[in-house]
Amino acid sequence: MSDAPQSDVWICDFTDADDAAAFARLMAEFAAEPVSASAHLDAAHFKRVAEDLARRAGTLVLLGARAESEITEGVLIAFEGYSSFAQAQLFNIHDVHVSPNARSKGLGTAMIEALADLGREHRFAKITLEVAASNTGAIRLYRRLGYSGLDGAPAKIPAGVTYFATKKL
Repeated sequence: MSDAPQSDVWICDFTDADDAAAFARLMAEFAAEPVSASAHLDAAHFKRVAEDLARRAGTLVLLGARAESEITEGVLIAFEGYSSFAQAQLFNIHDVHVSPNARSKGLGTAMIEALADLGREHRFAKITLEVAASNTGAIRLYRRLGYSGLDGAPAKIPAGVTYFATKKL
């Protein structure tokens, strides 16, 4: 029996009122964090984003919650791309957010691994992402999950620096 925390991860159904509302709430929560510096973007803004994403081909939004939670606590937005060198599709992670009370409990890992599983299932070549150099928690997570391109971070991080990371599937 595994001691790993149990999480539920599912593909967001923007036609489902609960999923759409959870998406908007979580993205507004993410925007308000210092790493995002976009507190002016509220749930109404992200409701419109959800409507746009629902119509956009190649978009995958995952939602997640810990098994013991009664609310959705995580969101991941990814877009399909293409690797000319690998001659195969890829996922690019655009946003990942886990509510503060659910952090360090396996939900971020569960959502990213669910995306990787979908990629492998559909023979995608890799996952790419960008992460703010100031987002040290996310960088630790991506390193632990085997993403390359995050080594050699300077002790003093210049403002506005973003790292590009990738993981072959």
